Amino acid sequence: MAIFAIRTSENPAGDFRLAQMKEQRRAARMQRWFGPERILWIILMVVVLAVSIAPLVFAVDASFYEETKVGLSDKRSLDAVINVYFSREYLGYLLNALALSAVVTGLSLVVGVFMALLVARTDLPRKGLMELLVIMPLFVSPFTGLIAWIALGSERTGFINVAWVRFWQVFGVDAGPLVNIWSFGGVVWVMFLFFCPFVYLFTIGAMRNMDASLEEAARASGAGPVYTLTRITIPMSTPAIFSAGLLVFILAAELYTIPGIIGTNAGFTTLPWKIYEDSTAFPVHRAHAAAAGTMILWIALIGLLLQRRITRRSERYVTMGGKGFKGQLLPLGGLKWPAFAVLALYVLSADILPLVSIMLSSFMRFSSATISLDLLTLDHYRTIWNLPDVRSATLNTFILAVLSGAACVVIGFLISFLEVRRSGRGARLLATLAVLPAAVPGMVYGIGLLWLYLRTPLYGSIWILLLAMIAKFLPYGVLVSRSGIMQVHPELEQSARMSGASPLRAVRAILMPMVKPTMIALLFFVMLQSIKELSASALLYGRNSQTLSVLTWHYMDGGEYQFASAVGVVQTVLMIGLVLLTRAAFKVRLERVMASE
Repeated sequence: MAIFAIRTSENPAGDFRLAQMKEQRRAARMQRWFGPERILWIILMVVVLAVSIAPLVFAVDASFYEETKVGLSDKRSLDAVINVYFSREYLGYLLNALALSAVVTGLSLVVGVFMALLVARTDLPRKGLMELLVIMPLFVSPFTGLIAWIALGSERTGFINVAWVRFWQVFGVDAGPLVNIWSFGGVVWVMFLFFCPFVYLFTIGAMRNMDASLEEAARASGAGPVYTLTRITIPMSTPAIFSAGLLVFILAAELYTIPGIIGTNAGFTTLPWKIYEDSTAFPVHRAHAAAAGTMILWIALIGLLLQRRITRRSERYVTMGGKGFKGQLLPLGGLKWPAFAVLALYVLSADILPLVSIMLSSFMRFSSATISLDLLTLDHYRTIWNLPDVRSATLNTFILAVLSGAACVVIGFLISFLEVRRSGRGARLLATLAVLPAAVPGMVYGIGLLWLYLRTPLYGSIWILLLAMIAKFLPYGVLVSRSGIMQVHPELEQSARMSGASPLRAVRAILMPMVKPTMIALLFFVMLQSIKELSASALLYGRNSQTLSVLTWHYMDGGEYQFASAVGVVQTVLMIGLVLLTRAAFKVRLERVMASE
């Protein structure tokens, strides 16, 4: 022991270095577990679990309760689950919803991919104009489009049918109506018009960034434009096309407004409409609504798993290399103007006719097949602006749009930063949980939030609507922010760190300015989606928390088409104004930035 004591006392420098190394390791462990990034991760995880995951758990849990005439009792029961999952009634509604979603998704994929091909890979004329007009339906509520097409396509009084019949009367022909919006085909038509832009937006980015060397090789071998597009370009875009199809299928499967108003009159009822009735019509059947919502949830999750399986094999679909080769656009030759006519027909059906129709309807004293100056009035606009409900709904809509947009941008950026720049299992888990709501119908979130906050002050307030919108649109914030951050090489931030900048200063001075256009586009995109959100809002709103979408729904449900049209015009003007603001004030073109993500 004496020898050991002498030897250690003769090497104090070694003892000091050993102690210093132990202290450094302890400090590193403390930094890893209690540092700023770990605290940020914990805060973000709590937010994601509370906003995005908890409502899902409660939506599923609500299925296992006995029902009362006004809600749920405290007793557990399997009656609702058994009745929903094994009854011919609910299974029939589910099959109707799936059939409708499949038809709408198929049409949207065919037309949306076709339009993306023409704009991204060919010498189509007037591209700049078409890029904006093709996605204009994204800036209009599908429910507003429904009101417009009811005025256009009603069998006896629709503007199109009246003009069609009178045209043939000039030649002495007694023609029948050209279209009938009150049919299954009418439901498909309206939903297709307003979901098709999602396919276009999701696929055009992949096609625009595609390495054109394979197309050049095909043309050099004598292949024509049609063969090249169908055998080379489209197969290479398979992951983007499948993602677009999954999104449209989920959106179509959860929509209850258009199938509810048109479909029920045509004898066609879907599961989302039944869920809405079970949740709102007295006596309520909320356990049945929750159980039926889980049926849509499982289908959406299966689609998400398939999508992840395909993207894991995305190496075979790589479209960009380290040195891009853009090549020349595919010449359409004699097909140039016919192709332009196809896009123009879509723009006419999705943009011009609905906007003209809803404007005319909002100025008419009452619904009429003919238009005359005696029928036109401004009274509807004077009346709605004097109604407290309309002023309150406009203010609520604006507040929810701003707050949900800002929240999704900030939270989405922070989650994506941790995932991309500080990659680890915890960061990947956080990002996965945050993106999960992309595969969940908004109605399911509405049911979960309804049950979660039913007995709290949040129920019926504007804040529960805010939670629903953040949960529903946070996946956009994560995915778009991730794409923007990945486009900035980390060496730029590392150079700032080597020059003495702190991690926070490096992010503020280097990363944030470079992703600023993407974040601005994301902010306004989420605001636009929030303005027209209805699926969750219709279940959660209270007397003082109505939005413009909810108000339009109530006017339409009450048969007040002119008031519904007027409120729809106000909502549409608000959304188009936001789009113009992003272009004029911030020099950001939403159609370009969102498509590139």
